[in-house]
Amino acid sequence: MSSPSSLGDVLGYAVVDLETTGLRPSDTILQMAVIVTDPAGRTTRNWSTHVRPPHVLTADLGPRHIHGIGRRHVLFAPGLRRAMSTLAELTAGRIVVAHNAPFDTRFLRTAADRVGITLDWVGVLCTLDLSRRLDPQRQRNHRLGSLCEDYGIRLDQAHDALHDARATAELLPHLLRGHAIESIAQTSDYFVP
Repeated sequence: MSSPSSLGDVLGYAVVDLETTGLRPSDTILQMAVIVTDPAGRTTRNWSTHVRPPHVLTADLGPRHIHGIGRRHVLFAPGLRRAMSTLAELTAGRIVVAHNAPFDTRFLRTAADRVGITLDWVGVLCTLDLSRRLDPQRQRNHRLGSLCEDYGIRLDQAHDALHDARATAELLPHLLRGHAIESIAQTSDYFVP
């Protein structure tokens, strides 16, 4: 990760979301999405893909009742190396943002190591952490769906990586304003590992 002193050169944010076969970083990524923004938070690109797991015809696809991803979605999808290569390119030089970022970033770092790809992120922001910091007494629910309702953000297909990433990208400016963060250079105090 880059040092906070280089935040003036940050390209913007990269809001990510994943759907996986389980909760351990060694489990398989089935879908990934990135919403790329400029430093002001304006979306400049959306990208998502399903990811073909190894042994696709016999692979355990995990909790399909949650993510809705079936074999037909992943059968002809790119493999992990190709998907991670695109994700690494889209997130390079940016602050990566996710709702419950430690979950997503552990998966992404594990996957990148597995396929020999370097991730060049400036830092990581977690919208779950930002929301909880605004509510130290824990009076509110901080799930993504609940926060979308609170802030009037439309979330049509929860647990779809692209829809969740879009909702998180819309949520981010509300949370930054709540912390009186007016520029990308002020975000470093809120970075998570």
